[in-house]
Amino acid sequence: MCRLISYFLVLSLCGAQTKLRIGSTVPYESPWEEALDIYIKEVSQAAGAGKLNFRKFLSGQLGGEVEMVRSLRMGTLDVGVFSIGGLAEGLSMPELLVLEMPFLFESDEEVDYVMDALFDEFSRRLAEKDVVLVLWGVNGWRNFGCATKPILSPADLKGLKMRAQETPIYIEMYKALGATPVPLPTPDVLMALKNRMVEGFDQTVVFAVSTGWMGQVKHYTLTRHIFQPGAIVISKKVFDKLPADLQKALLLKEKRAEIQATGRKLVRNEEQSILASIEKEGNVKFYHLTPQQKEAFRKAMQAAMPRIEADLGSEGKALLSQVRAKIAEYRKMKK
Repeated sequence: MCRLISYFLVLSLCGAQTKLRIGSTVPYESPWEEALDIYIKEVSQAAGAGKLNFRKFLSGQLGGEVEMVRSLRMGTLDVGVFSIGGLAEGLSMPELLVLEMPFLFESDEEVDYVMDALFDEFSRRLAEKDVVLVLWGVNGWRNFGCATKPILSPADLKGLKMRAQETPIYIEMYKALGATPVPLPTPDVLMALKNRMVEGFDQTVVFAVSTGWMGQVKHYTLTRHIFQPGAIVISKKVFDKLPADLQKALLLKEKRAEIQATGRKLVRNEEQSILASIEKEGNVKFYHLTPQQKEAFRKAMQAAMPRIEADLGSEGKALLSQVRAKIAEYRKMKK
């Protein structure tokens, strides 16, 4: 007979079967769900037939990212698929935001190199907060969407009410650009756009389309000002209760690099497909910045950097040094 370990069905064992709930704001029928399903399939095969049962609660069914991250840390949610920004805020770990610094990275390849090189470092830090890092995911390059006008220069953002992810980096970034940041959890954004509580957002192409946000704007500027990573994580409180064979299956260390590469490819391919489709339809006008225009955004965001770096704390500054060292290592290697 099944024994209920928590009110929220965090972990239940029925005979030999372990049930795990997965929470996320990533949309159903998206490349993120496809990548998650690949992970689930591989884990299920590694664990053995019938030993694991996963239930997915996507599209913010269990709330916003910050709320779910806190539940995961407490052990009332088993598995999560979150952005690094959501993890940083939910775990009170501002140092994680080093990966989302404006204009930090220059290419997908550079991002992948740095994140893979520092996987163990981030894993160690998250473990201290009762979170097990399983593998990296990718949200992608964030850009500006606006319902009222094109965003072609920092001045175009002045006075606009823009949805900000609930972390200091995004709030300070918008302040530096002269916009009014409106921090909102993901499930609340679509309605806020519909009733014009906010006039725009910064988000990736795939996420903005998958959530319906893109349908609420007329202009979308490919600034690629922040790269946002994601991650699959497990509650350490849940993980530590599992037998060793299931722990090994969930971590999939031997296949981690392969699954990460597949997930990255799925999201990036979907972005290119969406861009081609939407530009052809013409419902949303896309804008490609010149190098000079992009540099203007970079310079404007520099005004926020002292406050952003201060918010990272001493741990964050040390971690940022490691990230920058890996970036320099990659760029030297590619010369």
